Amino acid sequence: MSNQQSLGERIRQLRGDLNTQQQLADRAGLSIALIRKLEQGTRQTCSVASLHKIARALDVTLADLLVPASIPEHDQDQGITALRHAVSLVGVPKDNPATTQEAAHAELSIWSAYFDGRHDAAVRVLPYLIRRLESGLAASNDADRPAYVHSLSRVLWAAGRILSGLRHADAAHIASQRAISLSAQLDDPVMTAAASGSLARQLMVAGRYEESIELYASTAKSIEPGRTHTIPQMSVYGNLLLSAGNVQARAGNAAEAMHFLAEARGVSNEVPDGQCHHSSVFGPSAVAMQSTDIAINLGEFGDALTASKTVPEGGSSLPTLSRSRHSVDRALVHLKTGGEDKAVALLSSTASAAPFWFKNQRLPKSIVRDLLHTPAAKSEQLRSLAKTLGVH
Repeated sequence: MSNQQSLGERIRQLRGDLNTQQQLADRAGLSIALIRKLEQGTRQTCSVASLHKIARALDVTLADLLVPASIPEHDQDQGITALRHAVSLVGVPKDNPATTQEAAHAELSIWSAYFDGRHDAAVRVLPYLIRRLESGLAASNDADRPAYVHSLSRVLWAAGRILSGLRHADAAHIASQRAISLSAQLDDPVMTAAASGSLARQLMVAGRYEESIELYASTAKSIEPGRTHTIPQMSVYGNLLLSAGNVQARAGNAAEAMHFLAEARGVSNEVPDGQCHHSSVFGPSAVAMQSTDIAINLGEFGDALTASKTVPEGGSSLPTLSRSRHSVDRALVHLKTGGEDKAVALLSSTASAAPFWFKNQRLPKSIVRDLLHTPAAKSEQLRSLAKTLGVH
């Protein structure tokens, strides 16, 4: 939402003149009284489960219901435009080909930036790296080709994740599809499955829950561990199950969400904590964090608060990005359970840990907006957060 637009105003804008409040309530399976109170401003928010229902009825994602997409500030320097062009490149670029060593380094550095939340830094260098990798692949011999295919696939995969997070869905889809196609040329079905998981996540973000669940579930089945298996295989498999459970929760399917969560928890018992194979974070900490998110999406904030306390050592074994996402979830839980001061503290620490990522997320803006209507509004920390996020 813009700085002046409330949730009710946003709902009214999306509903337009073609649908009445009653029609929206019927499609969402909610009471007309709730819709009316939201639009009139006598209620400022509602449960996450109800928000999901309203978003589906309006044919938008929850993120777009809460905060309309805006162009990130760094698009002004053409960084995103250059990246969009790079991932959809036709033909071979004229850039100096990367060596195999440079290709491997590019892959590692981009994923490091991704998991550290330094997506602005990644956007600045990704276009050049992708072009050099494309040139290297085009000029490679048979012996070096697999190395270039692997690195280009991984870099495009990271680009897809970053573009998706910055709400450039079309370019993210292209990058992810290319990453999957390249990985399929290698004899590594687990890598291909992990890359496919990123595409499934994009479907989830777009509100295409059934397609997302189907892709997560079918991809997990394709690498289901047998009597013999590897830790990377178990990690990616468990991550896919966990993600499927999250989508089920967003779709309002509590029983199915709990089923996938239980399956993933069983797998996590056989995996050391903090695993990140093929960029798929998994283990007991990841399961505890996702348990929190699943409970939130089901509107069970008491369960979410309990789950958030089960993360081993505060998630210290996980990358900055995972911890930051979980901290924002915890902030939402504390807001909903009367812990406004804790919510402010969590958001403040997250803003310091991953500033660019934080500024480009919609949920922190929504939480801060709600906190401004609580006694925490007197907090200097909260006012600073509101200024950072452009919330009034």
